[in-house]
Amino acid sequence: MTNKKNESKYNRTWSGWFKANKTRQIYDDILQECFPDHGKCRCCGGSVYYYDSLFSVSRTDNSLQLLNKSYMSEKEVLGKTYHLSVCEDCLTKKHPEYQILNKGRVFNRLCDITNYAFDIPADVSSDWVSQNYAITLENLIIKHGKSDGEDRWKKYCDQQALTNTFEYKKEKYGWDKKKFDKYNNSRAVTIDNLIKRHGEEKGMEVWGGYIAKQKYSCSSDYFIKEYGEEKGKIIYENFIDKKSGFADYSLKSQDLFNTLVYKLKKDYKYYYATNENKEYTIYSDDKHYYLDFYIEELKLCIEFNGDLWHANPNKYKERDYIYSCYVTAGEIWERDRIRTEFLKTRMNDVIIVWERDFKKKGIDKITDELVEMIRTYEQ
Repeated sequence: MTNKKNESKYNRTWSGWFKANKTRQIYDDILQECFPDHGKCRCCGGSVYYYDSLFSVSRTDNSLQLLNKSYMSEKEVLGKTYHLSVCEDCLTKKHPEYQILNKGRVFNRLCDITNYAFDIPADVSSDWVSQNYAITLENLIIKHGKSDGEDRWKKYCDQQALTNTFEYKKEKYGWDKKKFDKYNNSRAVTIDNLIKRHGEEKGMEVWGGYIAKQKYSCSSDYFIKEYGEEKGKIIYENFIDKKSGFADYSLKSQDLFNTLVYKLKKDYKYYYATNENKEYTIYSDDKHYYLDFYIEELKLCIEFNGDLWHANPNKYKERDYIYSCYVTAGEIWERDRIRTEFLKTRMNDVIIVWERDFKKKGIDKITDELVEMIRTYEQ
């Protein structure tokens, strides 16, 4: 067969020939002759052939053209164009349910099947769905107007708050606490969960994008873009002030230290946040450290580690993302390790008290144990 694609009689012959004899071999022959640079299936390396693929003849220049369901089919998602890159046989192997679905509906929306067929990244598809279909305050206002949209948003939030409680899951589905916790953990955005859903390579890619978004949403650029330069700067500064103030110290730690001082019955010079001496500061070459509790005469430090802010290893895995800190548990552990090792070069010891142990044992038992430990440094 010679390349006659610009001569209408041959174009019409080839188009009619394929319609009368729809086989993959004839489809491949026509592609090879008229579209030698055609895209290949990324799975099997063959042509991107679908059983409803068709050729047509242009009315303007009589050239042979490919209709939809070919390598020329495309989808634009968030400003980027993706081309169909999997043949129907390979798509069916990956998603057998494709055969019983309405093919037109599948390809007119984004789902696991179309994401696979067009090689659209999961995070891109998720962002597109969120922008177009997610129940958000912004989307509801656009659809129903400000007043009705805000009312619908409040009802939606109230309903979500109810259905996500343990009491609701227990009554409706008979869940116990163990199953409820497992369900919540499986929904968390963690490296392990993303790898389970998308595989190692794609999971790490999605994770990297997620971390970048989390950091951006806490930046001054984000607040300025959302609220304008003047208002955005004010909101950002308030956000930072609240975040810093909340992280300074916990009331539990101050109760602990007040009780400890009372039980020690020693006229030492104590340093902690609510004490008149405030927190003791240790300076290094490039930074300074505030100590939770410090006894100057004994050169002894006690650190009260909150389970969240310090990512208690009994509650978190190394790669878990701690939303309030915008880093992983492993990064928090490494930061604390460097801090503790440095402090130990400047004093006799650093004693760690975990919030979880404080809750489990109670303030009296914890302070009794600390008193015994401190006595060893008095000798």
